[in-house]
Amino acid sequence: MKILAHLLIVVIGIFWAIPIYTLIVGVVKPLSDVLATPVYTPPNRLDFSALYKVAQELAPVLLNTALVVVPTALGATLIGALGAYALWRSRAKSKDLLMILVAIATYLPYQSAAVPLARFMTYIGLFDTLYGIALGLLIFFIPFATLMMLIFITALPKSVVEAAEIDGASEFAIFKSAVLPLLGPGLTSTATYLTINGWNNFFIPLVLSKTYNNHITLKVFSYIGQSGNLYNEMFAAALISSLPPLLLFIALGRYFIRGLLVLGSGGK
Repeated sequence: MKILAHLLIVVIGIFWAIPIYTLIVGVVKPLSDVLATPVYTPPNRLDFSALYKVAQELAPVLLNTALVVVPTALGATLIGALGAYALWRSRAKSKDLLMILVAIATYLPYQSAAVPLARFMTYIGLFDTLYGIALGLLIFFIPFATLMMLIFITALPKSVVEAAEIDGASEFAIFKSAVLPLLGPGLTSTATYLTINGWNNFFIPLVLSKTYNNHITLKVFSYIGQSGNLYNEMFAAALISSLPPLLLFIALGRYFIRGLLVLGSGGK
C-alpha cells in the first residue's frame, strides 16, 4: 500500500511538472523554434531575450500589484479577525443571522456585483486606479477573512479570555493582548491565501480598470494579440507573474500548513 501511495504521488508530480516544463522550455526558446517545434521539445539554443524584455515591461506592473495586494490582504485579515472576535463574543440574538450573512457574502460570485461595484468606484472617483482595485478586493476579502478567523477563534480556550476579564481588561485589550497572539497560524494562513488570491485575481481588476498596467493578470492577458501571439513572450510573462506567489508560498508554506492543521484539529 505504501509503494502504491508513493507511485501515485510520483505520477501526480509528473503530470503537475509537465506544464511547468513546457512553460520554462517555451521561455528559453527563440520565437522561430517556438513556432516550428512541439512545446515539449528542448531548445536548440538558449535565448533569454524574451525573458529580459518581458521582465523590464512587467517590473512596474509587479510593483503596482504588490502595492495593492499585500496591504489589502493584511488589512482584510486584521479586519476579519476583529469581526470574528466581535461575533465570537456577541450575545445578541442576531448573532446567528450575522454569521449566515457573512457566509453568504463569502461565497457571493464576483460577477453578481460587477456592475454596482464599477458604478460605485466611478462615483467616488476611484475607477481605473490602484486604490479602486484595492478597495474592490477588500470588499470581497473581508467576509472570507472574517469567516476563516471565526473558525480559528472558536478553537481558542475561553479560559484565556476569562482570565483577562477578571483582570478588568477592555474588549480591545483582550483582543490585542490575549486573543491576537494566539491567532498566529490563523492570521498567517488567511493572509497568505488572500495574498495569492489577490495576486491571481483577474475579474476584479478587469472590471475596475481601463488599462493593463494596474494588475499583473491584466498585463499577462495583454500579451494575447488579436492578429497573432508572440508565444515566447507569453510564456515569459506567465512565468514571471507566477513567481511571487510561488515564492511567498514556499517562504510561508509551513506556517500555512500549520494553520490548516490547527484548524483541522479544532485547536487541540
